[in-house]
Amino acid sequence: MKITRTKYAPAVLTTGLAIALAGPATAAQADTGWTERPAPFTLGTSALSTVTAAGPGAVWIGGYQWRYSRTHFPCLGTYCPTHVHQNPVLQSGTGSSWSWNSTPGMPGAGQIIGVDAVSATDVWAAGRRDRSDGLGCGTAYVAHNGGDGWSELPAPDDLVCLKDIDGDAAGAWVAGAPGTAQERVSVYRWSGEGWAPHDPGSTRIVDIEAHASDDVWAVGTDSEYGNEAFAAHYDGSEWRDMTPPQLKGTSSALTSVLARAADDVWVIGRGRDKDGPTEARSYHWDGTAWQEVPVPDADRPHLDGPLVEDGTGGLYTIDAPRSTTDDVALMRYSGGTWTRETVAAGAGARLYDLAHVPGTRTVLAVGARDGKPLVFAKD
Repeated sequence: MKITRTKYAPAVLTTGLAIALAGPATAAQADTGWTERPAPFTLGTSALSTVTAAGPGAVWIGGYQWRYSRTHFPCLGTYCPTHVHQNPVLQSGTGSSWSWNSTPGMPGAGQIIGVDAVSATDVWAAGRRDRSDGLGCGTAYVAHNGGDGWSELPAPDDLVCLKDIDGDAAGAWVAGAPGTAQERVSVYRWSGEGWAPHDPGSTRIVDIEAHASDDVWAVGTDSEYGNEAFAAHYDGSEWRDMTPPQLKGTSSALTSVLARAADDVWVIGRGRDKDGPTEARSYHWDGTAWQEVPVPDADRPHLDGPLVEDGTGGLYTIDAPRSTTDDVALMRYSGGTWTRETVAAGAGARLYDLAHVPGTRTVLAVGARDGKPLVFAKD
């Protein structure tokens, strides 16, 4: 996105400050049931990167605001790094109205990349602090709200470029990249007394889902160059490689996992057969084996994750746009097949995360349009 600001300002974060939004929600795509809802108030160039829900009226969103980026010219070689700074966004509400939440320990110079609600009074948030030079991923940030406000927790020292957080009744898991090339620990477990390191077998975990401390799935990539899909399951004592054999030895990646039961697990990502194009891929674990579920128009680069329930027994994930002129769209799995579902017509928007509201048929989608936060919903 094009940034015209010449400097960034500190975030204005006031706990409990309700934000009044101008104008009603507008219809997005009536034939598929999606509508645009009022987005939260933010400052400057902003986006929503993550959303979670514990139930109706208990929704949390996160992202960034006051984003400023600059590419310094001239630069050496063909790669010109972009220096990025932003301030965090963390808000809660109903899905249509929002209030600021504080980010203790990171009032500015960072972003929220993951939120996860175990219940209405047990919510986790994770992010990354900006590096002072504005290059790459900074140190990890983790906060917890046990019903009496947010508190920062010490993040794992050796985890950088944090990718995901997932809470359960006894704690939380975080995943990302290790701090050094020699360190293989990419997953950590918090159980109230510090972080316990885990090595699932890959240093590139991008999505983790935990039903309990002895039922955890993680996906990403592995190999010397990080270009081969990887999946693993933790049973409370050890990690087991669960990568779909169809992806072994191919140029591939897994981007999201959804485990609904021991015999009902889904993973999505991308794959490429020898000399073939990169295609979207999805696989279902029935407790015994992985079965590929074909994705229509699979020449799109990949399914952009995450995977969420649709409230009727099916699934939703984000359809990665193939060009800047693509409509905003999701892929929905129902009745044994994937179909493309338009959320809003027109270019200039991008979705980054989805959440199903428990106890309802409502699915929320968040992202950005032209540097401003964006919220869609389907009931």
